[in-house]
Amino acid sequence: MIEKDSTEVDRLAKLKASRMKELVFKKRSELEEICRLTNIEPDPSIVAEKASALIDSGLVDPFELLAKIEEQIIKAKDEVLSRKEVTDRIDKWFAACEEENWLDKYNQDDNRYNVGQCNHINLKRAERARITIGKIPGICGCQCHATERGR
Repeated sequence: MIEKDSTEVDRLAKLKASRMKELVFKKRSELEEICRLTNIEPDPSIVAEKASALIDSGLVDPFELLAKIEEQIIKAKDEVLSRKEVTDRIDKWFAACEEENWLDKYNQDDNRYNVGQCNHINLKRAERARITIGKIPGICGCQCHATERGR
C-alpha cells in the first residue's frame, strides 16, 4: 500500500514538474515576444534550455523562476510604456517619409496630370506629410532628451 502511494506521489511530482516547465516556457516566450517587439534584450539568465535544466536538476524552485520571469515581464511592459510616446512619433515619422517618397515619385512622373480625378487629394496629403517630416526630427529629439532627463 505504501509503495503504491509513493509511486503515485512520484508520478504526481513529475506531472507537477512538467506542468511548471510548460508554464515557465509559456511565460518565457511571452517575455521574449514583448522584448522582440520593443527591441529590448531579455535577461539571458533565464534561457529556455537553462531553465529546463535547472528545473530538472532541482537547483531552482520553479515557482521562484516563474516569479522572476513575471517580474521581468512587468519591467519590460513598463519600459514599453515609457517608450510609447517616442515610438509613436518615430512611426509617424516613417509614415511621413513614405508619403514624401510618394510625392517625389509623383513630381518626377511626366504623366501626373493625366491620372484619375482624386489624385489632387493624394498630392495634398503628400505635401502635408513633407511639412510634417520637417517638424518630426526636432520633436523626437526633444522627446528623447526629456525622457533621458526623466530617468
